Amino acid sequence: MADYHREYPEKYDVIVIGAGHAGCEASLAPARMGLKVLTLTVNLDHVAFMPCNPSLGGPGKSHIVREIDALGGEMARNMDKTMIQIRMLNTAKGPAVHGLRGQADKEEYHRRMKKVLEKEENIDLKQDIVEHLVIKKGMIKGVITKTGLFYRGSKVVLTTGTFLKGRVIIGDATFNAGPNQQYPANRLSQSLKNAGFELQRFKTGTPPRVDKNTIDFSQMEEQTGT
Repeated sequence: MADYHREYPEKYDVIVIGAGHAGCEASLAPARMGLKVLTLTVNLDHVAFMPCNPSLGGPGKSHIVREIDALGGEMARNMDKTMIQIRMLNTAKGPAVHGLRGQADKEEYHRRMKKVLEKEENIDLKQDIVEHLVIKKGMIKGVITKTGLFYRGSKVVLTTGTFLKGRVIIGDATFNAGPNQQYPANRLSQSLKNAGFELQRFKTGTPPRVDKNTIDFSQMEEQTGT
């Protein structure tokens, strides 16, 4: 670690990078067990923000939400408080492929989950971009952020989602960015490579937005929740 970096006075048991679904749960679980947790996110206005489809569960995913709920997680509770619809999908098929899916008010989901993290006394929630992992003799010692701060921690959990060298593709145009035009975590990717990790790129697809003024709702059938 270069000596020009400032060391934050607090030492943490766990440092969580990212505050999406996984980051929130990875922060709350050790904090509720009495460990001191630091959660670092690119933008505090996007804690638990769902930039694409504001939903939880559905085929192939609902069992994960249920398992997290059974273990004391917050996702399902947050959906219960902020949902606008909940529906069992694939009911015309066998029970093996049934999937419970909740649709949330995305702003309310974000606000409530952020408040849960802020009220947890064992969590320090901060806005900053992690750029380097500090590893000595094969052991993690902490992280260095874009602001030049060194946060010391004996465990680091990465929940970076699509931010690692994030790239947006719109037709023929392409540029580096995270979801909703946030900053990508480019230097953290290089730090992982330097530590010996092999990185691969995954693609996510965002459904196109439709202007509601172009839709004749009288010709549509309402799909209610169950």
